[in-house]
Amino acid sequence: MSPLAGPTLLALLAACAPTVGEGRSAAECDDGVDNDDDGKMDCDDLGCSGYDMCGGGDDTSDGGDDTGSPLPDLVEDPELVLNEFMASNASAWEDPDVAGTFPDWIELYNLTTAAIELDGYTITDDFALPRKHVLAGGLVLPAGGWIILVADRDVKEGSDHLPFALARAGESLAVYRPDGIALDALRYTVQTVDNSLARKPDGVDYWDTDATSTPGAANGEPD
Repeated sequence: MSPLAGPTLLALLAACAPTVGEGRSAAECDDGVDNDDDGKMDCDDLGCSGYDMCGGGDDTSDGGDDTGSPLPDLVEDPELVLNEFMASNASAWEDPDVAGTFPDWIELYNLTTAAIELDGYTITDDFALPRKHVLAGGLVLPAGGWIILVADRDVKEGSDHLPFALARAGESLAVYRPDGIALDALRYTVQTVDNSLARKPDGVDYWDTDATSTPGAANGEPD
């Protein structure tokens, strides 16, 4: 028998094991750190697959559960709305900032004839946390136009990147003015890979699944 067999070998393996590991807590799945040094971090690591934020649960990307939270009261005449989003992007839209990656994304649409500076507006995937992410950095939504927010948990990539991703299983989305007034909010259910959910046409109340998504461009008519 090898001198390292049995209890001695087990003791050595234990001594060499990492003191932290991806997925030992929800915080380790949303911190942008490769906690177990295996080349994968956060939701790309299998250790995080069971958490809500990584699509393993039924709801929010912050480890909480806002299924019981009421929809926020919306302003009557919003200047902008959530217009299209994709919560399971495998190959439909490539991140222009990180070649070869296909993150979730959210499109905002400007209902007015004037450009909107988005500094101070907030966006969230949890109605209980309306200020989950404050938009900044000179983002401008063109008059009658669109802007794409990249839901990839990587705000270091730019002011158009968000600190959360979208749950394919379904969750909540909302956008607010700087004064905290809700402009638009929705709950969605299970999404199909590489399909978006879009207002058709832009800005109307009707939402439709779209296999040919149009991020940053006009949505088509209902099928």
